Amino acid sequence: MTSTQDYDDFIAWQCRLRKHSMRELGGRPTTGMSAGIHSVNGGDEQARLSFLILHRDPAERTAEFSHIVRKTQDPTQWIKNGLRILAERHYQDAEPFDRRLTALFSLDSSVAYALLKAGACHLKFSEKSIGHAFDFDVESLDRDDPLFAATYWHNHLFNPTLPGQVRVLAFTPRL
Repeated sequence: MTSTQDYDDFIAWQCRLRKHSMRELGGRPTTGMSAGIHSVNGGDEQARLSFLILHRDPAERTAEFSHIVRKTQDPTQWIKNGLRILAERHYQDAEPFDRRLTALFSLDSSVAYALLKAGACHLKFSEKSIGHAFDFDVESLDRDDPLFAATYWHNHLFNPTLPGQVRVLAFTPRL
């Protein structure tokens, strides 16, 4: 059984990785920001996905990201302004982050379908000599869920061709 402290350490590690990504790598995800997806019963990696960590109350950041995208048609400005926000203040403290992770999928994603059908998965994150692995319950978020909006607008900052219709899954750790 994984402890709450282990998961808190994981979120703090994710904040460090993401702060480095925003400040030094132009927002490009590092290996540790994605995870191998496994069955909770074990077995081989089924897929690899990037995940977001979001604040428990994401409304302020979501509004900022939505405003950035809507105020100009220039995706380079979206990235520049989004990186500034994320690098300066978003990942400074691990305490305000929700325990749930989110991931964005196309509506017809076979991976999303398989995850929802299983209802749970085991995620393995690693980078360099650090690794974390946890079991998660998986659910689809409604469009009116604040984490859905936060996931959509965060992803839209970095992907100007993101379609308007997407699926967002939440991954709740089994602690």
